[in-house]
Parts: sequence; structure tokens; C-alpha cells
Amino acid sequence: MTTLIFVRHGQSQSNLEKRFTGQGETPLTALGQRQAQNTARFLKDYPIRAVYASDLSRAMDTARPTAELHGLSVIPTPALREVFAGNWEGKHYDELMREFPVTYAQWLQDLGHAWPDHGERVADLAARVYAQVDRLLERHRGSCIALFSHATPARMMGCRWQGVPPEEASSVKGCGNASVSVVEYDDNGSFRVLLYGYDAHQGEHATRLPGLLG
Repeated sequence: MTTLIFVRHGQSQSNLEKRFTGQGETPLTALGQRQAQNTARFLKDYPIRAVYASDLSRAMDTARPTAELHGLSVIPTPALREVFAGNWEGKHYDELMREFPVTYAQWLQDLGHAWPDHGERVADLAARVYAQVDRLLERHRGSCIALFSHATPARMMGCRWQGVPPEEASSVKGCGNASVSVVEYDDNGSFRVLLYGYDAHQGEHATRLPGLLG
């Protein structure tokens, strides 16, 4: 049995400001740091043997408390990054609606067929994330690993676990900040979802932002 733990990063400054941050840098807020600590405590009894994270600082900094609690280092993994946002990078949600009304509306209403202007298609993001997850599952067969990533990758994994094509991603709920998904895989590739987008461990610190971006 292989256990995969998939975590979205804690609240970032861009989340707080309602800005679309794809592969740009934005730090965790004080609340985001607290969420990372809460997640580490929630995961303390899992026998985690490796911790991977998107190499963007908000994911790395969310992963670090969990890694330290298990005596591990965080392995930076660019394939777990958020979508490349192109012309949308750093823009407030209201700016996106004004400047890119058609493509941003599609992002909100039909995520699986969307992409930021001059950015990465969501379908391409799904392909890179799936390929990376498959490589790590094979590398750590029979073990327990934790992956720290972003909103869109977490939602794409939700599609996979629920048997929904990435093109129908809008039918799958997004994940809040520092939420946890836990999935068990057997040796023939079948899996069982134990948790998806679970954030009850955050209590009053839970944040589920509009659009669940970044």
C-alpha cells in the first residue's frame, strides 16, 4: 500500500489581496504560516518518508513544518507548480474581469477548457502534474509521501480521484488553503480516497477564497 498526501499551500499574500498569482512569488501571510503549522500537527502520526513541494516559496514554506516534524528536508519539485499565468500574473480578480472578460469568465465557469492569456492550458497543467505524481508513486511504492502544491493542481488531482476528466474540472470542488487530501494506492494501481480537501484541522483558521486560485 502506498499513501499519497496532497496539500495545498497556506494562505499567501496574493490570496489575501485577491490577486492571481500563478508561477510568481508571493509569501505566506502570518495566517498561512499558522495553517502550515496546523497541517504539520495534523500529519504528525502519518509515517511520511518523503516530502515534495512545488519550488515556489509558498508551497515550500507550507511543507517545511511537516518535513521538520518527520526529520526530513523538502524536495523542490517544479512540476508541482501552479498554472503559468501569462498576462494575468499578479492582477487583482477585478482587473482580470475588466481586462480579460471572456477568458477569465471561462476560467471561473469552465476551468477544464480555460487558460490565462499567453499562459498555460489547464489541460497541460493536469498532464504535467499527473506525470509527476505517477513518477513519485512509483519511486515510493509501499511508502507514505506528502506533496505540497497549489489550488489548480489539487483540483486536477481531485478530478483524477473522482473519475472526472480534466475537461470537466468545474464539477469538482476546489480545495481551501492548507487543506489535506489522503489517498491509498494498492499495488495494481487501484486507489481509495480517505480525505479530499479536508481542512477541519484548521478550525477558525480555515480560508476558502473565491475562485480558490494560486
